[in-house]
Amino acid sequence: MQKTTQNNSLTALDPTVLAENYVKEIQAEIQRLDVRPQVVGLIASNDRPSLAYAGATQKKFAAIGINYEVRHVERLDLENQIMALNADPAVHGIFIYFPVFNNEQDGYLRNLVDYRKDIEAGSQYWTHKLYANDRLALAHDPSRKALLPCTPLAIIKMLSEVAGHADDQARPFAGQTVTIFNRSEVIGRPLAVMLSNDGALVYSFDVNGPLQFRDARPAEADISRAQALAISDIVITGVPSNHFERVQCHEIRPSTVCLNFASVANFADDIETCATTYIPKVGPMTVAMCMRNTVRLFNNFHRA
Repeated sequence: MQKTTQNNSLTALDPTVLAENYVKEIQAEIQRLDVRPQVVGLIASNDRPSLAYAGATQKKFAAIGINYEVRHVERLDLENQIMALNADPAVHGIFIYFPVFNNEQDGYLRNLVDYRKDIEAGSQYWTHKLYANDRLALAHDPSRKALLPCTPLAIIKMLSEVAGHADDQARPFAGQTVTIFNRSEVIGRPLAVMLSNDGALVYSFDVNGPLQFRDARPAEADISRAQALAISDIVITGVPSNHFERVQCHEIRPSTVCLNFASVANFADDIETCATTYIPKVGPMTVAMCMRNTVRLFNNFHRA
C-alpha cells in the first residue's frame, strides 16, 4: 500500500489500493448476510461530475453485493422522497448527492434522513455522538458501533496507514499537531473533532479565522497560517477554490504529511519534493467507507 519514490524522500499512499483492501473485507461480510442491503441514492442535479459519480458509486456497490438504486428527482420533491424512503422497510440506506440548494436548506435535508438509514452519518443523531465521543450506536449496547462521516473517516484511515502502529491505540494521533483548511459541517469540522478525539492538537482554518480543537472542544486561537504550518506534523486542505493561496514547500517542515481532499489542488505543484507524504485525493476511500457504513447500519438496525 505504501511505496517510496526514487528520490527516497516521499512516501506515497495510493487511496485506490488501500480502498480495495477495505472493499474485500466488506464484500466478505456481505456474503455472510442472508439479505442483500438495499440502498437508494437521490440526485437532484444535472451536473455532469455528480451524475458520473452517482453512476460509478452504483456500479461499485453492486459489484460487492449491495443493491444500489440511483433515483433522479426534482430538488423541490427531494423532501418528500426522503420521507417516503424513511418509511419504507425494504430500504436500508439512503445517500443524497449534495449540494442541492447549496445553502442551509441542504443541512435541513441532510437531517431529514432517518439515522438508521443515514449512510453518510451526517444527520444530527450521528453528529451529536461524534462531538460527544460516544462510540456506540445505541446506549449500553457495545455490539453496535456508531457511524462516522465517510470522508473524514476515509482521511483518518489513510493518515493512520501512513503513521503505522501507534503506541496509544485509543489516541493514535497523540502528540501530533494538525492544521486543516476547511471547517465545513460536512467534512472539516467533523474531521477536526475526530483527530482531536484521537489525541491530536488541531488548528482549523476557514474564512472566519482559526480555531483550536483539543478533545473535541473548540477554542479561540491566536495563530497565523504561517505559524500553524510551521509547527504541523499533518496538513490537510479542502478549499474548493482556485483563489486559495496554495501551501508552499517553504511553509511546511520536511517531515510533514500533506493531504488534499478539495476538488482543486490546494498544494503547490512541487509539494512532493518536500513533504514526507503527499495524498492528493481521497475519493476511492470515501466510497469504501460509505460501503462500510452501509453494512454497519444494516447489522445495527435492519438485520433480523
